[in-house]
Amino acid sequence: MPTLITRRSRSPCRFRLRGSLLLCTAAGLFSFAPHSRAQVASVSPTPIQSTQGWSFSTTPYAWLPRVSSTYSYTGSRVGSVTNTVSSGIGDYLSQLNFALMGGAEARYGRFTLMTDLVYANASITSSDSHISSVNLGSGPIYVPRDQQLETGTRLATTIWSVAGGYTLLQGDWGNLDAVLGMRKLFIGASSNYTLAANVQGPNQTVALSRDGRLTLNASHVEGIGGVTGRINIPNSNIYFPFYVDAGGGSVPLTWQVYGAVAYKTTNWLDLSLGYRFLAFDGGSKTSGVERLDLGGVILAGNIRF
Repeated sequence: MPTLITRRSRSPCRFRLRGSLLLCTAAGLFSFAPHSRAQVASVSPTPIQSTQGWSFSTTPYAWLPRVSSTYSYTGSRVGSVTNTVSSGIGDYLSQLNFALMGGAEARYGRFTLMTDLVYANASITSSDSHISSVNLGSGPIYVPRDQQLETGTRLATTIWSVAGGYTLLQGDWGNLDAVLGMRKLFIGASSNYTLAANVQGPNQTVALSRDGRLTLNASHVEGIGGVTGRINIPNSNIYFPFYVDAGGGSVPLTWQVYGAVAYKTTNWLDLSLGYRFLAFDGGSKTSGVERLDLGGVILAGNIRF
């Protein structure tokens, strides 16, 4: 998942990023999702093919989530600095520098290989970000929001998933696949900030100087397992694709859900409208990422070949 820098932007600590990341994906994401009923952390699954040969599909889509996150930076005097970020679609689109999303799937009989990538690079402004606390080891020292004058942050986030799937059940009603794989989260950030005054620690020591620069480079790998598939409406071109997974690793818990209404327009193209939610819950003991939530509407086009 990258890096960033910039003008009046959020604070250099833990980001409660809730519209910045996925927005990025919304700004111009392109994703691939092979024709299969199961898809890794991505868009609408396609029907199982009768052929025993290989089949593929790609799925360009736009994801417009609300983003909420909390990140922690290593402070200049040891300890950590926490920043929270929360933003909706309207907040982050103007701050987005570049975004890319892609998913792809290859199927052979009942077996599938799936991958999904989300990358976002944004400049975060002070209005969407807040340096919320400093912790030197003895407990958090909270920083009032009105003490933050401005911040300039470049933030880059990458979420990559890869998994294998196997069809457990299939019929005229649809199909159900089991999925097993991994998901990787990478966050890179660089922030310049200005506070109204130094943040005082125990014995009047300076816990965080009134201005400075904070950086973060965190990488986490998680194992995931779940199910994916579709439910057909008899004698109709309409069906309901779905995807659910959960897992953990260096971040204690990551999970994702996706559901949509899809319509088969031609033999090679399906359109769908749905909702996707992806989360990492690291807790206060996870380095770099305490929490990252991305949730919003997805409009997708599944192209089979």
